[in-house]
Amino acid sequence: MIKQYLLTLILLLSGVNGWAQANKVNDYTVHWTTPGGNASASMPIGNGEVGANVWMEDNANLLFYLSRTDAWSENSSLYKLGRIRLSFSPALPTDGTQFQQSLNLREGKIEITLVNGDRNIRLDFLVDRESSVVYVKGLSTYPVNVTVSSEIWRTKERVLPVHERHFSLQKSTQDEWATEYPDLVASKDNHLIVYHRNEHSIYPFTLKLQNLEDESNKNKDPLINRTMGYNAVGDGFVQMEPTKLTTSEPRKEFCLKIAAHTSQPQEAQQWVRQTEMILQQAVSYEEAAKRTAAWWEKFWDKSYLIVHTPDKVTGDKITQCYILQNWMNACGGYGNYPIKFNGSIFTVDPVYTDKNRNYSPDFRMWGPDYWWQNTRLMYHPMLKSGDYEMMMPLFRFYCSNLPMLKRTASVFYKAEGAVNPETSTIFGTFVNHDYGWNRGNLKVGEVENPYVRYYWSSGLEIAALMYDYYQYTRDAAFAKRMFVPMAVEVLKFYDSFFPKDEQGRLRITPTHSLETYWDGVVNDMPNVAGLKYVTSGLLALPKECLGTENLAFVQRLQQALPELPTQQQGEQLVYSPAEKFAPKRTNMENPELYNIFPFPLCNFTTPDNEMGVRTFNKRIIRHTHCWSQSGQQAARLGLTEEAKQNVLAKIQNSHPNHRFPVYWGPNFDWTPDQDHGGNFLLVLQEMVMQTYGDTTYILPAFPKYWDVSFKLYAFGKNPVSGEFKQGKWIQKPTAKHPTKLIVNGE
Repeated sequence: MIKQYLLTLILLLSGVNGWAQANKVNDYTVHWTTPGGNASASMPIGNGEVGANVWMEDNANLLFYLSRTDAWSENSSLYKLGRIRLSFSPALPTDGTQFQQSLNLREGKIEITLVNGDRNIRLDFLVDRESSVVYVKGLSTYPVNVTVSSEIWRTKERVLPVHERHFSLQKSTQDEWATEYPDLVASKDNHLIVYHRNEHSIYPFTLKLQNLEDESNKNKDPLINRTMGYNAVGDGFVQMEPTKLTTSEPRKEFCLKIAAHTSQPQEAQQWVRQTEMILQQAVSYEEAAKRTAAWWEKFWDKSYLIVHTPDKVTGDKITQCYILQNWMNACGGYGNYPIKFNGSIFTVDPVYTDKNRNYSPDFRMWGPDYWWQNTRLMYHPMLKSGDYEMMMPLFRFYCSNLPMLKRTASVFYKAEGAVNPETSTIFGTFVNHDYGWNRGNLKVGEVENPYVRYYWSSGLEIAALMYDYYQYTRDAAFAKRMFVPMAVEVLKFYDSFFPKDEQGRLRITPTHSLETYWDGVVNDMPNVAGLKYVTSGLLALPKECLGTENLAFVQRLQQALPELPTQQQGEQLVYSPAEKFAPKRTNMENPELYNIFPFPLCNFTTPDNEMGVRTFNKRIIRHTHCWSQSGQQAARLGLTEEAKQNVLAKIQNSHPNHRFPVYWGPNFDWTPDQDHGGNFLLVLQEMVMQTYGDTTYILPAFPKYWDVSFKLYAFGKNPVSGEFKQGKWIQKPTAKHPTKLIVNGE
């Protein structure tokens, strides 16, 4: 039975912890004692913008893919920068050589050792946290020649076969736009320089197809001239051929530096000079390693969550998955673009995920676009982990596209405000295959894809997540600069586009209830719940953030909102996907639970909790993987057993062909499935801690026979830490405001 204990806590410094997480993370890291052989056995590493997948073949060659979050090709594919191979001569023999590859989480690097008697080679692989330079540092007990080779797969212009086009924007289903263009090699003494430059762009075609081009956007092409690649150099390395460097003589020590760079210069030579400048300014490996380790130590100490279960294996696996998924997020989450849900920057050759897809390493399923329902799930758990800086690329992305979202509302719907496509290009339009290439009798703005034709609620979710960010940070400047402009424009669309009924209430139709219910839908739960949450959030801001005019508008709109939809099922009243809807289902979602997550209107503390539980228990879709949200909804309703089983199912979802433990999926997406990983983080966090209003609840849905040590964040950048073991508090939770402690079964 749940008992509640109110602990009046003393104001403590936010930095006080029972112990430092940075000292513990390597207890849960990854160590391999055999080479992986191919990219399916790669380790991911990155600095937030630049990433790499690193592995060693059986012949002791080191290989890695380089990537960046902003390496967008002419058809808006997120390309790899390239593949690089390091080989050693004389090589250690395959037989009798001991191998170890370890991910040093605390210091943010990969360490590899090869030992054969008194001969050994040690390699450190590092992505500098403060630059776009990748370092490969080598030490050997015997002199070796080191050869560095570029392995280029984009070698010629080619039309992509139809079955391989899923990762690109296209002009049509025909061949006129499904073209891959070759990489280029620059000639410079003792440098290895490979890059891809966009001499074409899908941007102008997209704007014209969708009637969105005007004077404000036609010269803002983010793709044309975008140049992405790398420049590798090392002391003592000389050029053998344009794509190969080697040491001029056998060495016992070497350091390779690689500038991984993207920019949009008028001439390719400008990009080359930029990479040269990056390398000239690069610090020594020792300095880069020192400052990178310092950053990662702070990252790990910022928050943590360690679980122990009666069977040690399960607890260790939960904890390892939590730590490694946070590693993945941080390695690819601080760049110029948000994390891609379908693999981030850590996809590898697709044949290792699906044997029938023997395509290039650039391939990923579900396209180059940002799907909001998937993208959000990497960012919700960043609130409780205190990773506020990592959320800013997401917010900057959508705010920078606000002019295009407003243009879409105006051209497509003759409405004010802004509409965010559920499946959005990097420049804010619908993707072409959803909008439809062959317009025929379709009107301007009539979206061909019926799954997203009237899917409006993603704009409300963006605004809601911004409000959540404000609650956790109390950053009034952010609210005024980002949250209010985005939220108000989204609300203006609803106010100007949808009619009012006889009572003056908003009547939201045509609409979908997510992608699941299309026909006859009126006042769907996601839109109604989102409108209620966003308007309440705006009205809760300091008055100076909202302004007088916006205040009056939001108050008026809030008064016109319909009630949350409900329906009678037998003798029970439950929440409904919409006020009216045809029962035919077209996808695997539970929109009737959107007032629980993502919009926190119903939870275990609210008067309607019982109705929320009834609705949850009657849900049709019970998936535990990918973007399905049953886990966090169960936790928010206080359903401990359901939340626990969801977590246990999630940690079993890693792909059997991939060696790194958190290569989830592909599920409904691709491998590594990042929305699955984000969902896992969030469910576990919600089991441990939830904040509503001015009260934080500890262990609201956590099994009584599990132990946990944690440091998470409540509203107001408020760190809450504690250690619960064998039903007792070893370290009582500490926070800046009174905290309700809820312990199951005590």
